Amino acid sequence: MSESLNSKHIGEQLKAARQSKNLTLDDVQKMTKIQLRYLEAIENDNFSRLPGDFYVRAFIRQYALAVDIHPEELLGDQAPASISRTSSLSRAHRDKDDIVRARNQHNSSAVGSLISHHIAKILWIILVLIALGVIWFMTTHMSGTTDNLDNNQVSVTTSSVDKKSSTTSSSSKKQQSSTNTSKSQSKLRLSKPQINTALQTTTYSIKNGADKTHRVKIIGQNGATAVKVNTDDSTILLDQTLTAGEEQNVTIPSSAKAFNVQFTNVANAKLTVDGKSVTISGNTTIFWNVLFNLKD
Repeated sequence: MSESLNSKHIGEQLKAARQSKNLTLDDVQKMTKIQLRYLEAIENDNFSRLPGDFYVRAFIRQYALAVDIHPEELLGDQAPASISRTSSLSRAHRDKDDIVRARNQHNSSAVGSLISHHIAKILWIILVLIALGVIWFMTTHMSGTTDNLDNNQVSVTTSSVDKKSSTTSSSSKKQQSSTNTSKSQSKLRLSKPQINTALQTTTYSIKNGADKTHRVKIIGQNGATAVKVNTDDSTILLDQTLTAGEEQNVTIPSSAKAFNVQFTNVANAKLTVDGKSVTISGNTTIFWNVLFNLKD
């Protein structure tokens, strides 16, 4: 390769053309983007300093075009067939400053690039796996925590509902009982008293009073009074002496058809039935009966 090109004194022709145009090697470097040391080697016909067959012909062509010499006239067909006949340096390596610094290290660069590519891919895969692991961990543990919270909430809620239901039920029963008592009192319908002085008895009829419980209250006042309460079947519900300010409550069962309240020192007693005050006649006497007949 060197003998064939040297015989034509390519370097001398290029140098002469450069000098005729008053160009320096730095000017040619700027025009061709070929490194200065390669331009000097070409002018000295020292082609062995160039990095390879591809760059020999390519550099000469670029130099020739820069100094207005037709490359084919300069090179002809004398160059060995192994030298590339490319018309440009498009395949040549250029550094960041756009200067061609041809190298024999393309393979190592390619290998390095390939290794870097694979390392980046491996790192990416590792990051993805780590992210998936974190997501799985959080999902698993958060799910368990949520289940525990849900169970606790259900227990608390159920307990609260039970207590509330119990409270509501108890309150409802009290209200119902109070309502029933109130209804019983409001519906207490006493007939006009029938007084029998010979028998020392006052008789009342309670309409709609059968099959219902009734509440009797006796309160002592002024002094002591003896009180006895019994039903029509001779069941004694109360037999007691009350002092002033003392009171007794008696519940008449729903099975009773009638009940009698007997007083001694009747002036010292006050009587209510289902919350309604009842007048006791004959209070000037010591002994008196108040009879209540329960009717449908």
